[in-house]
Amino acid sequence: MWRSFLYLGLMFASAGDAAEYTPLRLVADINPGYGSSAFIEFFVWKDQAWFVAGYEQNGKSAAALYCSDGSTNGTRRIKDIPWQRSGSMFDNPLVFEDRLYFQGPNVTLGKGSRVWVTDGTEAGTKPVSEDGTDVCDEFQPFLIGDRLVLSLHGSYEGHGLVALNLHTGVTETIAVPFDGWEDYTDGAMLNGGMLKLDLHGKAFWSIDGTKAGLKKLTLPGLPTFENDGGFHQLLAVPNGVLMIPNGSKSPLELWHTDGKTVAKLATWDRSNAEAHPHWFGRVGDCGVLLLGDHTRRCCIWSSDGTAAGSAVVLDSNPYKDASFSLPSARHPTPVVSGNRLFFTMDDGVHGVELWCTDGTKHGTHLVTDIALGAEDAEIFELFSLGEGHVLAQRKNAKSGGDLWITDGTEDDSRRLATFSRTVNISAALKDMILLVADSEQSGYELYALDVPSLPAPAGREASSGPP
Repeated sequence: MWRSFLYLGLMFASAGDAAEYTPLRLVADINPGYGSSAFIEFFVWKDQAWFVAGYEQNGKSAAALYCSDGSTNGTRRIKDIPWQRSGSMFDNPLVFEDRLYFQGPNVTLGKGSRVWVTDGTEAGTKPVSEDGTDVCDEFQPFLIGDRLVLSLHGSYEGHGLVALNLHTGVTETIAVPFDGWEDYTDGAMLNGGMLKLDLHGKAFWSIDGTKAGLKKLTLPGLPTFENDGGFHQLLAVPNGVLMIPNGSKSPLELWHTDGKTVAKLATWDRSNAEAHPHWFGRVGDCGVLLLGDHTRRCCIWSSDGTAAGSAVVLDSNPYKDASFSLPSARHPTPVVSGNRLFFTMDDGVHGVELWCTDGTKHGTHLVTDIALGAEDAEIFELFSLGEGHVLAQRKNAKSGGDLWITDGTEDDSRRLATFSRTVNISAALKDMILLVADSEQSGYELYALDVPSLPAPAGREASSGPP
């Protein structure tokens, strides 16, 4: 759910060739002195970064909701909220009718989550209900119209579904108990409802946020998908939903449904699923899959939801020695910005570098060779700015670490900053990037990197954890 920036950073020490390091501006020393703060989620709303920070107070852990425009005077503490080590603090934020909702701490139990709301004032920051009917699991809720569908667990068999009406604040029971799907399973919107695969893999469930709208769909041609720990990935595209069931097993299959029929579009045989992970997401109007298998060290598939429109975009020929750097402790998670996917790959010639694709062969290419020749660029974090730009943070043997910005072309790829300390990108505002950085004087606190030419961001979340 949340993890600490204390554990995400890389310590950049100055090396042989002295570099001119980019100055950072201290925005807020939330935990004064050398004591570090823990920053738990960032969310951009109203041209401000909203976040929960944890800190030490009289020897105990405490937390508060903050917002910041990137200036010291414009960073304000909105309200203290209960600290809890197990459960939600500031999860899954969303905006509805000029209010920010999030899954926050459950004051009564001291664990789990409740739905909180804030209008940016202390009085207007609180759990949605006084009677606790907004209590929910930590699994991500989904909003359909004005109804936030929440998952519950209890002492009964299975779990429950309720819908919180964000207009009235009333929680309505949909089904308790309910064991129709696994909480961790992805869902996708189809025909105004959320589509999820049945727990037993024999049918789909659709829900429009009401009790009457909870329906089980048994579709002709749907095989039984063995429940694999709930690891089913569903992705909405214009003509229906793409699905990869049993995503951690081999063979890996791509299916499509329009809510009436189902069809298998492709199959990949992976000799070792752990050794060949994959990434699956939407780029433009298509689903894009980054995959390594026993015949191709790497390939990119794109699908528009039809058999004719499902094809290989890039494979190991001519990139015979190519390999993806799919998410791991050393490699960044691919990110979508604009209508392109940015990822790291070794094509066997340039080392591990930044690539991008729009889901077509023509639009798939090396962005720029940051570390010239066959050396790896050592990129460990990608951050979407929206508007088709990304930030790439990397380890640099000469300077310690640096930050690059690109729009996916070599001409508009440049080094933005050079660091000699631990930094973690948190949020992008109009003309600045907010970071959590370490210093000998303040520990881990909130800093800003002023960048007058920064492209307009579309908003982004990041996460961290307890002190």
